Amino acid sequence: MTAPHVALFHVRTHRPRAAAGYQSLLDTLNDAAVAAVEGLGWTASLHAAAEDPELELRRASHDADVVVILDGDDIDPGLYGQPDRRPRRSPYERRADRLQIAVIMDAVGAGRPLLGLGRGHQLLNVALGGSLRQHVPGHRGPGTEPFIAIPLDLSPVAPGLRGSALCAHHQAVDELGEGLVALTRADDGVIEAIAHESLPLLGVQWHPEHPLTASSQLGVLLRAVHAGELVA
Repeated sequence: MTAPHVALFHVRTHRPRAAAGYQSLLDTLNDAAVAAVEGLGWTASLHAAAEDPELELRRASHDADVVVILDGDDIDPGLYGQPDRRPRRSPYERRADRLQIAVIMDAVGAGRPLLGLGRGHQLLNVALGGSLRQHVPGHRGPGTEPFIAIPLDLSPVAPGLRGSALCAHHQAVDELGEGLVALTRADDGVIEAIAHESLPLLGVQWHPEHPLTASSQLGVLLRAVHAGELVA
C-alpha cells in the first residue's frame, strides 16, 4: 500500500529583512510539521501560497491524501465583512488568503481530509462563512518566544491526543462557519479547535507542530483526519 501523501501549504518562504525573525519562527514550525509527517512513514511536500504558481498549488491539493494549511499572517477581515480593527496592523497576504481558501474549498468539495493549524484553523472557519475575533489578549507570550502553554482539554479533539497546548495567537474564531462545531475552548472561552459535522475537516488554534509537541500531537491529528475519526 502506498504511504499517504500530505501537502502542506504555508504563506511564503521569503520576507523583508525586518520580518526575518518572524519567517525564521514559521520555518521552524513548518520544518517540524514536515518531520512529523515523515515520522509517520508518510510523504510530505511544502507549498508557498504567496509565491508558487496557482496551477501548481491547485494540483498539489488535488493530488494529496491529506491537506494541511499551516500557520502564518493575519487574514484580511474583508473576507468576513469587517474593517481592520487590530490595535497593531501588519500587512495582509491576500494572494495566500485567496489561494489557501481555494484549497480548502477544493477539499470540502472532494471530501478530502484537511487539517488547519493556527492561521489554517482560522481560514477554514472564514472559508465556510465564519468570522474572527481580530484581537484576543492573553494567548501569546512577549518578545521572541511567543509560545505559552494554556490549560486545555485535548481529549474532545482526537482520540489519544494529550500534552500541553502551546499557543501564540492574537486572533481567534468568532462566529462558526457553516457545518462547523467547536470541540474545545480555553478557560476564557476562546475556541481552540473546530471540526466539520460530516466532512474530515479539523482546525486547531494552538500549535501541535511546535518542535516540542510535533512528534506526539501532530501525528495523532493527521491520523485522525486521514481516517475520519473526528469527534464531531
